[in-house]
Amino acid sequence: MHIEEIIQKITPSDKNCAKLAQARFDALIKPVGSLAQLEQMTARYAAIVGEYNKLDLEYPKRDLLVWCSVDKIAQAEKIMHAQCPVNVLAAETGAKAVALVVTSDNETDAMEEGAALVQELVHENGLGLIGFGCLADVDDAVVRAAMVGGILQAASMRVAVMLDGVATCKAAQAAVALAPAALDYCFAGHVSAEPGAEEALAALGLTAPLRLHIPDGAGEGAALCFTLFNAGLKAYKEMETFEEAGVHVEMKEFSLAEQVKKEKAE
Repeated sequence: MHIEEIIQKITPSDKNCAKLAQARFDALIKPVGSLAQLEQMTARYAAIVGEYNKLDLEYPKRDLLVWCSVDKIAQAEKIMHAQCPVNVLAAETGAKAVALVVTSDNETDAMEEGAALVQELVHENGLGLIGFGCLADVDDAVVRAAMVGGILQAASMRVAVMLDGVATCKAAQAAVALAPAALDYCFAGHVSAEPGAEEALAALGLTAPLRLHIPDGAGEGAALCFTLFNAGLKAYKEMETFEEAGVHVEMKEFSLAEQVKKEKAE
């Protein structure tokens, strides 16, 4: 399938589903908004899959894709033999780290290659969430194009993408320029210590839940954020609302939002 056809298949996520998921979070027996970005991630994921019922919103199968150029083949082989930190961190949440070596020699072919690789992996493994890491230089246009194709393909298949460092964020910017609705499927994993990391996330309008001073975008941050992704889903699925527990609804004046307003006023 060509990129133009893939772009045509990308539709916005279900914003009403996100609102209903957030409403459930607001009704849980806890201060309103107290799980912050965990709530936002889960609500956005609910919008992607079109499910907000706690019984139907499942933990997605996931893999971590580490993109690289042919000259990084030695590093790619270490990942494929599970000899890197990213392998251990990904495995903690049931994910496999996969190195994808981009063989195309121009951006157009690379975009098609990236889309085809993601389509194959999603179909083969039943993925609902994929992490993107990158071993290539930030300015490697061919590898970036492959990631652009991969992000577009994931969005067309309603698969969430967890971004890692600057290179993956710049790929996401390019994907969103081609298909604005693709942004609905992108999540920020962490703020890396790379130059321009803050700016790359700001350009997408995304906020990352982690800042671990990781010096690159090879996938470790995205893998760690998989754990937070699970945590938000776990709270959503396993905590009870006031109604489910048969107790009174939280009084507005005791909500987190009201407490924050009171502190600012003081």
